[in-house]
Amino acid sequence: MTTPVAFVMLEEARLPDEAVLIETLRRRHPALRWESSTAAAKENADGPTLIRAGDHLMAILLMPAPMPFDQRLWQQASWVWPDAFQAAGRHRAHLIVSTMGSAVEGAGAVKLSMIESTRLTTAVVGGVLQAQPRSLGVVWSGTVGRSREMWLDQSRRAFDPYPDQPFGLWMEIVPYRCGKTIGAYTVGLSPFIGREIEFEVDGLDQRGVAARVAQLSAYLIGNDLDDGPKSGEVFEADSEIDHRVAVLHRNSRFNIGPVISFSSLDDRSGRIRTYPIIPDAIARNHPLLVMLGKVGLFDPAQVKNQIRLRPDHYESEVRIESFDQGLSQALSGMIATDAYAEADTNARRALESGDMASARSILQPWAEEVDLLQGAAKLALTLCDVFLFMPAPLRSP
Repeated sequence: MTTPVAFVMLEEARLPDEAVLIETLRRRHPALRWESSTAAAKENADGPTLIRAGDHLMAILLMPAPMPFDQRLWQQASWVWPDAFQAAGRHRAHLIVSTMGSAVEGAGAVKLSMIESTRLTTAVVGGVLQAQPRSLGVVWSGTVGRSREMWLDQSRRAFDPYPDQPFGLWMEIVPYRCGKTIGAYTVGLSPFIGREIEFEVDGLDQRGVAARVAQLSAYLIGNDLDDGPKSGEVFEADSEIDHRVAVLHRNSRFNIGPVISFSSLDDRSGRIRTYPIIPDAIARNHPLLVMLGKVGLFDPAQVKNQIRLRPDHYESEVRIESFDQGLSQALSGMIATDAYAEADTNARRALESGDMASARSILQPWAEEVDLLQGAAKLALTLCDVFLFMPAPLRSP
């Protein structure tokens, strides 16, 4: 599990007053035990402040320098925090806040879950912001920037259950355009459930997309991926979306790792095209496929050799050379054996004598291997483990 870390941006390099911070935390979250820690003495002025939160320690470390500038982070943050760039430019130091093991010496530490650690860190950050007025904002886990005001307000709900937990402090919803469709993907959800969301459903505006993704994210954080939409599930039309929506657990074509993908199942606009998995150029020239074609065991036009894709997901319809090279190598590996050499000879003799049935029977095992290759390639293309074409870059809505 990745331990969540919050970075509190400061106008000046100064730790919060410990007594004031503890009193602030007691007022904001009275159900939890807050006090100075006796688990470890601070060895020097540059060491972390340690706060006891229930049975766990929280560490607050001062870094007397600004955080490295991240253009993408602040661009995304500015969608909900208009002054994000100004705050990034003004801050001169930052605090690092995170959980730090058990607060009871000699006791076996009860390992916090991701959500438990997140809740504690969120609560402490809210207290730090209130105890230290010259704070500017917070960067959560290096990926999500939010204003001081938003944190002060929403962090009071740090321990609230679903659907009231302040998930908007922990993750970003990034909109993009694909053709005429507004889509969005999440940043920051995967530490909770192991996947991000990639949502590309026709017929919604940016507000509608953001609302759907926010609802899904809140549910998954508050529950579990096992309780969420299953891969292969199909949602029927509703009041906002007048067509079916398919769910698939796969890799993102935007290189953000594993995602839960939501996409329109029905192609009402004719944007989906069918492409051969094994292209005609290989089908015409590879000796195995030529031989299988002669006995009626391979046809590049068959459905099993087709994949349905949206051209606007890709830069062009020029096939990636390495994909076709991989297909050719796999096919060549099937015939680089003495068994195939004998089968090929026997099949040709059968064809010469007009015995098509015997030729088919002899070559049937290799036809089944080609079927497996086609099925594996179709699955890999669907899951975005490999690509037939170069994925298109993100476009702003």
